[in-house]
Amino acid sequence: MITPAEIETYLATLAAVPGQIAALAAGLDAEQVRWKPDKRDWSLAENLAHLRGCAEVWGHTVYAMLLDDNPTLPLFSPRDWAKTMRMTTLEFGASLQAYTLQREQLLLVLRPLPEKAWARSADIGGRQHTIFSQARRMALHELEHIEQMTALVEQMP
Repeated sequence: MITPAEIETYLATLAAVPGQIAALAAGLDAEQVRWKPDKRDWSLAENLAHLRGCAEVWGHTVYAMLLDDNPTLPLFSPRDWAKTMRMTTLEFGASLQAYTLQREQLLLVLRPLPEKAWARSADIGGRQHTIFSQARRMALHELEHIEQMTALVEQMP
């Protein structure tokens, strides 16, 4: 059972993340947002590109669930989408602005949804998902990356 408190928790997280990224990057130059301590790690810019890819792919599944009853959707890789869109090559500020605007658009759709609509579903790559599960997935995933990005900034020389 999806509760209004759970919905509000994930909406608050989704609303906060773009500002948290902006705060982490405040005062950093183009070289710093691309810095990483090791070639296996992701820079701030790479983290942002990944989060944008996830937000776009998963956000579109939410929109599809609102448009159709239980649509069958292919499973798209957010990493492949970010790579295809060359998101890691974009200027960080412009990329963050695009991410922030996309998030505002998603929240304009999600906030007024009646509680019942959060259970709307789709078959995505053979697995059943709901609007709620996709919003929760996005929020929790982004919190993990905020932790990684925070640690990265703390390691910067």
